[in-house]
Amino acid sequence: MMSSVPEEPRPMILRVMVSLEGSEPAIWRLLDLDASLTLDRVHEVLQVAVGWRDAHLHSFTDTDPYQRVRPVNGISPASRRWVSQDLLEDSDGALPERDFTIGAVLTPGSGPVFYEYDFGDSWTHRLDLIEALPAPAGAPRARLVDGARRAPLEDSGGIDGYHELLDALTDPGHDDHDDLTAWVAWTAGPWQDFAPDQLDADGVNTELTRLFTVSDTVGNTVGETDDQPGAERQPLVQDITDRLPAGMRREFRSYLNTADLDEPALVDAGFAEAMTAPYSWLIRRIGLDGLNLTAAGWLPPAVVHQAMVELGWAEHWPGRANREDQTLPILRLRKSAQRLRLIRRIKGRLVLGAAAKRLLEDPVGLWHFLAHALTNRTRHDAERDATVLLLIEIAVGIHADWDDCLDAVAFGLGALGWRTRAGTELEAGDVHGLLSESREALRSLGIHTGYGRTTSTVTPQGCTFVRAALHP
Repeated sequence: MMSSVPEEPRPMILRVMVSLEGSEPAIWRLLDLDASLTLDRVHEVLQVAVGWRDAHLHSFTDTDPYQRVRPVNGISPASRRWVSQDLLEDSDGALPERDFTIGAVLTPGSGPVFYEYDFGDSWTHRLDLIEALPAPAGAPRARLVDGARRAPLEDSGGIDGYHELLDALTDPGHDDHDDLTAWVAWTAGPWQDFAPDQLDADGVNTELTRLFTVSDTVGNTVGETDDQPGAERQPLVQDITDRLPAGMRREFRSYLNTADLDEPALVDAGFAEAMTAPYSWLIRRIGLDGLNLTAAGWLPPAVVHQAMVELGWAEHWPGRANREDQTLPILRLRKSAQRLRLIRRIKGRLVLGAAAKRLLEDPVGLWHFLAHALTNRTRHDAERDATVLLLIEIAVGIHADWDDCLDAVAFGLGALGWRTRAGTELEAGDVHGLLSESREALRSLGIHTGYGRTTSTVTPQGCTFVRAALHP
């Protein structure tokens, strides 16, 4: 007698209505979810689909946390709560979300499931099962079918606070209109204007597709690094994007699309020689024999003056321009060349590094070396991330003022999880320190038309160099 092989259960898709409770007009998403997704992955999907930034705690429950549950005959109805692994110890009776699938907890006739995000603001999402369908071949594990309105701003005081915020923004006569407008600009960030009615469905679905192929790394401290010799890295911009909270990646990609980062960075010898002139002059002056420093460790005055004259900097510099410690363009150039490892200081002498020896008469090669070194010769990963974010700001070209660039880079570093050693958010001064050496290299290369505190206009050659630096 032949025995039959039991059929494996068919993959199922759950069509789920997600509604943010209390929102008016309603903020909602209609999602198709693979029934086998565990709740920790559903959390990631909801962050992307609604547009949160994964900056707060969350949980799932089958009892609405937005409303009080009345006891029946003195007994409160039993409820289940699913939490992330790091909350299990402090959540009596809670279940691990990674051990339960959405198909197991959201079943026909079972009633809704609730997803609470940020226990302070208590953003409560009601998940209702509309229908369960056999999954078509090749169906994505999560897809946005329809929806309306963007997520509220993080930390805006819950749904009531968000409604009050929107009222204040639309009323120029409101007492707090100006302050709240500034707060919204900082909180929303530089990558996308705040528009309460906006929902980019195509962008959301692009991110949902990527969600199941990208792993996230967050929670860094300035000064620490995960760099290992020989470790492979993703392309710089992709690496930054993948480490952002999932709900922010669509905004960031949209911001990147305003710059032509994918255009080839083509450079000829004349172009390269003009841009690298300060570095070329320095390494040629040091030469294969090296250059003796003064007893105090500075470049000889004659060399400083010669550099200022031959590089065309003397006419714009006050004073005699012959002491390195008082002639900042030369001091910055030398320090930059050392940081980029073109030159080294050994026993009171400056000598050429291996790359400089190889590139003495190769301006195109030197140009490409400097573009690569700018993001690969940093002291630690925080400085590297800051440099990449600055290059992106230069490429996008929206912020011409240095202080505005600092704010934009600070926002990006915060989104990547960087904090001070004390655990506080990075401020403009912290970011300025992280970018000081990279900025001096960009100055020496003539990326901008200005040299003062204002960043000024980026030259066409500067845009080409930035593209090369972001795609080493």
